Formats: sequence, structure tokens, C-alpha cells
Amino acid sequence: MNRRIVAIIPFAIILILIFFFYLSGFYHKFNFEMIKNEHVRWKMFVSTHPWLSAFYFMGIYIVSVVLVIPDSTILTLLGGFLFPLPLAIIYSCIAETAGATIFFLAARLAFIETLGKRKGDFIHDLQMKFQVNQAYYLLFLRFSHLLPFWLINLTAGIFRVRISTFIWTTFIGIIPLTFFIAESGASLSKYFETHTHFAFKEAFTTEVKIALVVLGCIALLPIAYKKFIHNRKNK
Repeated sequence: MNRRIVAIIPFAIILILIFFFYLSGFYHKFNFEMIKNEHVRWKMFVSTHPWLSAFYFMGIYIVSVVLVIPDSTILTLLGGFLFPLPLAIIYSCIAETAGATIFFLAARLAFIETLGKRKGDFIHDLQMKFQVNQAYYLLFLRFSHLLPFWLINLTAGIFRVRISTFIWTTFIGIIPLTFFIAESGASLSKYFETHTHFAFKEAFTTEVKIALVVLGCIALLPIAYKKFIHNRKNK
């Protein structure tokens, strides 16, 4: 019993922090208008302290992902504005992967002794099917963004995805969208100069959405190929 309680503690702490953070409403203050008002001061700080600012940025980003705060798009956009494009993408991907891994490990530890233990259970059968091709499924979900980021992290934890597989598929899977958003962030200066509002649909266009879904479907091709070969052998 004590072992079970200890296993739940990390995930319980995360849930409590999420509850209090959302209850405070503090995250509402971090928006485009705040970036617009503070961008000059932040840009100067990055210029003066490039490594320290990168540390702050990634630290805030990691906390944001762990606490499921819906501002990762704004943070990636801000990263594209504050840092040179290659670095902005690297910082964002590292931080988002680290935050996702922390959440995933806490969920994995909390649910590993409770779900899918008995053969024949729906959860157990689903786990087995998912684990056979876990890398391909995770790449599909990461590329396509059809499910919320936190839900993928939670599901991967419940389905006991291998830690190494979770980390590399997360990092690779978030690169395309991070690139598009960071690239849009690099051009934020023109919006600040013209005093116009940036619309996120300019970064996350229909074309980008379609491209990401297609990329996700490509990640599933190995599964389709294996099923095709398996069906041919059984004929």
C-alpha cells in the first residue's frame, strides 16, 4: 500500500499544481498584448544575457508543459522572436520534450500498477496493440496534432510506452509545427511596429494543418506495410 501511494505522489502533485494555477488565472496575463508591451525589454535582456535568457525561456516552457498551460504556441512564437531561428526551434523542442517527459513519467508511475494488468481487459488489449507499433503511432499523433499534447503524454504513460521511444518521437514529432510557429515569431517586429494584432491562424494555416496530417499518415505507412505482408502470407 505504501509503495502504491509513493507511486501516485508525483502525478498527484502535478494535478494539485495544475488546479491551483488554473484557479489563480495567472496564465491569462501571458498573451500577445503582454509580449507587445514587454518585447523591447525582453529583447535587450536576451541580447545582454543570451545563455541566461535561454535558460529562463526553457524553464518557463517546461513548467508550462508539465502544468498543461495552454500557452505553448505563444511561447514558441516568443522564442522565434527573441532568439535566432535555429536556436529558437532547438530551445522550444528541448523544453517541450522535457516537460512532456516529466508529465509522462509521473503518469506512467501512477498508473503502471492499476491499468491493463489482466489479459482480456479492454485496456490491456489496447495496450498490447499500441505497444507493438508504439513509435509509429506516437509519431502520427505528434505530427498530426489531432489530439491535445497533454492527452498524448497521459495516454503514453498509461500504455507504458518505452521511455526512450517517448522521448525521441516527441522531439522529432514536434519539430515541424515548432518550425512554422517559430518562423512566424521571427517576423513579429512588423506587427509591433504597425501596432497590429498577430493572429495565430497566420502561423497555423489550413495548408500547415493538412501538411501535418499528411506527415502523420506517412508515419503510419510501416504499419500498413506490415499488415499487407502479413495478410499476403496468410492467404
